[in-house]
Amino acid sequence: MYRNQPLSGSGCRHQADHRCSGYQLPYQILIVLCLALAFSVRAEQEYFTWVDEQGRIHNTVKPASETSKPPVTPAAEQQADDFLTEEEFQKKLAKDKEDNPPFFTWIDAQGRLQSQEIPQLNIEVEELSQLQSADHSLLPPLRVAANIRDSGCCVRYQHFFKDTIPEYKSVLFSQVQLSVPFKTRSGDKAAWYFRLPESSLVLSERSSEKSPPEPRRLTLHLRDNDGLQGPAPVALIALDKQLQPLYFIPQLITQSYLSTWRSSAYQESLINILDADVSAFIIYFPQSAPASVSLQVEWVYGKTSD
Repeated sequence: MYRNQPLSGSGCRHQADHRCSGYQLPYQILIVLCLALAFSVRAEQEYFTWVDEQGRIHNTVKPASETSKPPVTPAAEQQADDFLTEEEFQKKLAKDKEDNPPFFTWIDAQGRLQSQEIPQLNIEVEELSQLQSADHSLLPPLRVAANIRDSGCCVRYQHFFKDTIPEYKSVLFSQVQLSVPFKTRSGDKAAWYFRLPESSLVLSERSSEKSPPEPRRLTLHLRDNDGLQGPAPVALIALDKQLQPLYFIPQLITQSYLSTWRSSAYQESLINILDADVSAFIIYFPQSAPASVSLQVEWVYGKTSD
């Protein structure tokens, strides 16, 4: 009956404060909690985590001395005198390498971590100006036995050494089936015969009187124009002026080169001749030779541009 009666001004204010007090209390609590969290965060100390021998994890508070960071000097305040010259830097770098040599770490059988300095080896490589990369080298200590040299196996072919190979110019041999076969224990084999010019022998003999002879480089290019049977094995016999055998290579080492717009595919073998007595060669096929096979021969004296 008194619900709808009007109230005085003070009564309305009291009633409004009483109703709003229920909504003001939660905001007050929230403000108090925020302030408490702020103070707790500010008061929280730094700590580090570590594991003991039993595998348990521990959190240890860092001392105040470790948490404080030293002031950082701005880069702009550095003076120009603090920078090293190139020479000083290289000396400092060499000194650091000497004081702190490289090392490697390893674990021994007991599971302990070990460290060991890496030994520094000063390896000096001498450049061989005379010996160049080659598949074969003809040296006097590698000659065949004396009884083979005196056998006279190759003198009978002296009339078939018609082609002399000029220096820096290649000579092409083809139609091996029309050449005189070379007789071996396993039968007649297709072969080619050629000599080196006399001028190269004179120069080689002169150089051998005072110093070791400069190498003569013999380059052999073997091609099969049909390419149906693939590369065939090739043997080589090196002879002196009297056509006595000095060296025998039963199968030449060759490097394969694919065909390009300039040339067809071929097999190449490089031979260094370090024996002044080498004067002629016999190239033959221990197995059957392809009918379309050809041989390109080129030689140079002394140092090359390789």
